[in-house]
Amino acid sequence: MKQRTSTPTPTDRYVVGVEALRPKKAVSIPRKHLFVCGASGSGKGSVEAAIIRQEVDRGGEVWFCDLKAGMEAENYRQVLTRKAYDLDEAEVLLSDLNDEIERRARLYRGKTRLIDDTQEKHILAVFDEVGDLVRTGVEKKQSDHCVSLMRSVLSRGRAENITVLIATQNPRMDALPFRNLLLVSLAMRLGSEAEARMVYGSDEPIRQGARPWLIPINRPGDAYLWDAETCSVVYLHVPYTTDDEIRGLACPSDGGVGGRAEAARKWKWRLSITATSEQRRRGD
Repeated sequence: MKQRTSTPTPTDRYVVGVEALRPKKAVSIPRKHLFVCGASGSGKGSVEAAIIRQEVDRGGEVWFCDLKAGMEAENYRQVLTRKAYDLDEAEVLLSDLNDEIERRARLYRGKTRLIDDTQEKHILAVFDEVGDLVRTGVEKKQSDHCVSLMRSVLSRGRAENITVLIATQNPRMDALPFRNLLLVSLAMRLGSEAEARMVYGSDEPIRQGARPWLIPINRPGDAYLWDAETCSVVYLHVPYTTDDEIRGLACPSDGGVGGRAEAARKWKWRLSITATSEQRRRGD
């Protein structure tokens, strides 16, 4: 009798949650630059945790820029390849990321148009509260340089096997001057329809039913996913990730509590529990 085998998750996608309307169906996103926006407490940290966990499991590098003095990133410190907690460090990190892009481009130019994991290790670059990069006054010159470096990374990084995850509470264009380079958007709970239009950069997701301003405050993790390349909207729920599970990423042990494998098992268990609770909530 032929043994059944499960189909592995493609390494060019991240599983982030389950469909809110079809909770048995997992939702994965392409490994493209991702924009996550939502009010405080809406679940942005759980999105970051789900994606970072999968990147670590696959052996990729995680670079984390957290201009809130590292309050989010420091929980991941033992799995970070690079980190930046102030504007000076952010400028250096972005410069080095551009240098890495240029190195890969020189090495593979004329050989391939898209570098994959067999050629160069994938880099996930996370920028939490990226609006803090935009400064005025005495820091404006340095801030403008950081914005220029970010544009360069977003424009060239995908072909060089580098993915950027940007998270913020502030969807305004003046805080995100590179918004047009982010083709996949995850809108969590927002304050208004106007904010949703800023997040998506288009009216089409709203025409297709996206309503992130109607997500109730007691539903952290709910979000509307928009992929501008496929013109599709998905309403999903991202399971909560605990601080202990985040810290468990730092330990590769398969055995003890808090090990990386244990953290992964807990997250998958929570994903299945989320699916069950969503079905019960809907009366399915």
